[in-house]
Amino acid sequence: MDSLLAGKTRSKQIATILAILLSVVHVLNIWLMFPSHMMRGFHLAFILILIYLGKTFDGKNKFKALLNIVELLIGAYCCAYYALHYEDLAYRMNSLTMTDKVVGLLMILILVDATWRTVGSGMAIVTSVFLIYMFYGHLLPGGLGHTKYTLGRIIGHMYIGSNGIFGTLLQMSCTYLALFTLLGAFLDVCGASNAFINIAMRITGRMQGGPALAAVIASCLFGMVNGSAVVNVVTTGTFTIPLMKSLGIEGHVAAAVEAAASTGGQLMPPVMGTGAFIMADMTGVPYSSIIVKAVIPALVYFIGIFSGVFFYVKRENIPVIDEASLPTTKSIMKEFYLLAPMVVVLVLILNNFSASYSAFWAITVAFALILLRDFAKPGQFVGNLFKSFADGAFNLSGVATGLACAGIITGVVTLTGLGNKFVNLVIRISGGMPFLALVLVAAACLVLGMGLPTSAAYVITANMAVPALARMGLDRFACHLFVFYFAVIAPVTPPVAIAAYAGAGIANASPNRAGVKSFIFALPAFAMPFMFVYNPLLLCEGDAFSCLWAGVTAVVGASAIGACTQGFLFGRIGTLARAALGAAAFCMIAPSLITDAVGMGLIGAVALFSFMKAKKAQA
Repeated sequence: MDSLLAGKTRSKQIATILAILLSVVHVLNIWLMFPSHMMRGFHLAFILILIYLGKTFDGKNKFKALLNIVELLIGAYCCAYYALHYEDLAYRMNSLTMTDKVVGLLMILILVDATWRTVGSGMAIVTSVFLIYMFYGHLLPGGLGHTKYTLGRIIGHMYIGSNGIFGTLLQMSCTYLALFTLLGAFLDVCGASNAFINIAMRITGRMQGGPALAAVIASCLFGMVNGSAVVNVVTTGTFTIPLMKSLGIEGHVAAAVEAAASTGGQLMPPVMGTGAFIMADMTGVPYSSIIVKAVIPALVYFIGIFSGVFFYVKRENIPVIDEASLPTTKSIMKEFYLLAPMVVVLVLILNNFSASYSAFWAITVAFALILLRDFAKPGQFVGNLFKSFADGAFNLSGVATGLACAGIITGVVTLTGLGNKFVNLVIRISGGMPFLALVLVAAACLVLGMGLPTSAAYVITANMAVPALARMGLDRFACHLFVFYFAVIAPVTPPVAIAAYAGAGIANASPNRAGVKSFIFALPAFAMPFMFVYNPLLLCEGDAFSCLWAGVTAVVGASAIGACTQGFLFGRIGTLARAALGAAAFCMIAPSLITDAVGMGLIGAVALFSFMKAKKAQA
């Protein structure tokens, strides 16, 4: 025991070996099709082992290390108990033994602690609040209260049921989410992230403030295969933020640009982060259809961010980067092959192959790219291969524990009827007005998303809020995408703005200032969900010409928001002109030729006024 407690390096090595094994099993599951309950138990058991064993043991604090080992063993045992005795547990769900109840209760406690360690205190606290409500909610007066449940009923629902820890959400984690997380690790090792940055720099390098614009494009490309805004910021921001600062862009602004762009990466098909896969399962809409519906809103989001950054660099007169530091066209062409895995994913998904199958072949292509690059260096190849497998499993730990905890919350909602209570509350407060209900749901999702992972915030809000919106006559899928958007953009919403905080760390700038600025750059994202809820054409539901026109007007509206927030068009514009641009963007929400004409007219008038004023100033 002492050797293990003191063996910091050894614990890391063991965790790495187990992480590689976990990733290999996920890949093999595509063909071997292990029993689902066995796979869920194995999946969560290894995740818990990685969390507790992967923490570097402090040789000076043996009690803490011993506690880690105890929690590791208890968590692994609870998962194994579920996997090995699932059929018996399901058969006697209504008459559980004392051992069943103790194991189930320990599983809940260990999972909350593991989530605290990986996802953060926010998710753990929210889960704890829901658990307290489940145990003691019968004491509440009025409509908030519920029936008192026995411990056996609670454990049966949470530990064995399909809406609990080992339910549908964890099933997603141990199938296609695990594979797409692994694909992201393979793409990082094979050099695709650098290729994204180089392509973006080549496109925007000759433009004023090129690195800031490149950050938007690179984060869009890299974010397509990465489900975490913070990881996206750290990966691309390490390169783009120092470049922006070298041109004279203030540190908090550079961090804000990177944060706003990186956050939106989860909205861009073909992968769209983990939440979109969950959406496919919850709505029954094929994933291939989801990515088609999400294309126009995603493009509008990034064009809105791009225009905001563009007007900012124009307003501040940021210089052009030295062309000698840009990647050459020849070097870019040599890196295009690194995008092959993404092409494979897109082609297979659009041809209605499953997400797991598409991810598997994309991983295979990425594996081949690493093999070709390191063929003459077998030692380096093996090291990179092991690193990909290990990083994939470690990156999955936060997703898996977050979804397992979201399963607990979903279980509370279904067991206590909290979802129906929330539906009635939203309808009552909004007075039956859909727009006000959307505002309330957006606010709830933003609050949850400040402390929870995107997937967890989406699942919790969608389960409780979408039925209320659908009851008001709004399209159910559009409402799901509405909730997903606000769950995605929560990391750039003050006061938390965790993505901006990550960028501020790289930029050595004020996190609070970066958070406020990232919120301003991301404002088009706050308007976009309202647009597609009221205008289904933006979700490609209609003829091609109508959908194209809706996309054009949305782009114009998003660009108007960018100009409005930065106070610049052809030159600096005043408060009245900015208000007119904001009103014009608001007009673009309704799917009407009249409102489109009013919005276009306002934008045209402001643009003409700004152009004439700029020409007069030059003269």
